[in-house]
Amino acid sequence: MKLRGILQELMGDDIRATAVLGMDGSVVEAVAKGAATDLAKMGADLAALLKVGAYCTRKLEGGDLDSVTVTSDALAVLVVSIGPQHCLATVLDAGGNVARARLQIRRRRGEIAEQLG
Repeated sequence: MKLRGILQELMGDDIRATAVLGMDGSVVEAVAKGAATDLAKMGADLAALLKVGAYCTRKLEGGDLDSVTVTSDALAVLVVSIGPQHCLATVLDAGGNVARARLQIRRRRGEIAEQLG
């Protein structure tokens, strides 16, 4: 599937895993380095995080939400909206380049959306 190839191309040295998720939390396609990061375990939570973030930006009249980033001592999670039914989640190592990951996703967003049909 071409979607898997796109996700593999998005995997940088500092990225542990990336996945396209349905807004119900289901995993459409995922790529991970090793079994340490299973995005299926938190797919529903990440989709809910994006929905709550979108709700908050609407309340603040801030327009449409593009992405949400959560960082901790060990990792960063970037969740980017890919249309109304899907999002793309990326898990980076601590200190990973979130801005670069966001830019690469933005460049491929149309192609990902096209694959989702």
